[in-house]
Amino acid sequence: MNKKVSVIIILSIILSLYGIILINNNNNKKEMPIYRSSAMWLYDTSTPEEAIGISQYAFVAKVNKVLRTEYKNPIEVEISADGKETKTIYSPYTIYEITIIDNIKGSLVTNKPIEFMHYGGINKDEDSYTFLDNGKMLVPGNYYILLPSVWNDENILEVSEPSRIIELGKNLKSSTSVNSINLYKKAYINQIIPEDFKSNPNISKYDVNYTQ
Repeated sequence: MNKKVSVIIILSIILSLYGIILINNNNNKKEMPIYRSSAMWLYDTSTPEEAIGISQYAFVAKVNKVLRTEYKNPIEVEISADGKETKTIYSPYTIYEITIIDNIKGSLVTNKPIEFMHYGGINKDEDSYTFLDNGKMLVPGNYYILLPSVWNDENILEVSEPSRIIELGKNLKSSTSVNSINLYKKAYINQIIPEDFKSNPNISKYDVNYTQ
């Protein structure tokens, strides 16, 4: 695929209102609508072995904070019955600062925070949120197993599919966290790579082997 090696074929425009997020801004509570987008995927990632097989990296990381939201893929949509009024909508991508705790697949730096991009977040008008089905914001302070790919043109780590984001909570030593990490380490040993899958030759700028 020409823009990035990923498993997404089609990411739809906003489909449906799915709930609200209640935020507290300067002690003023505000209800923020949540919209859901749907996607069709090229490869099956329903098992850890399949998900890790099409991911360039897999690692345990702590989410430190949200850095910003970037808006991509602008689309003009009609907002009036006669089609004369249009609005530009964008796909929101939230950029997080994370620290890698343990590499499962690949060799990313562990001695400094890095950036990680995830589809979904607050929309450009700042009056609503958009996520994929089953998607949600990552929680600063929590640990995750992340299975990203690398965007060719921007050389950044990115994942959209909820199945490639495994939340571990705040305690890496809990039995649930330990079992999940061991599950994905075993999955890497037994990873399933589709016959027609073409891996991305690019590596992350955060890879210990990266050279400009």
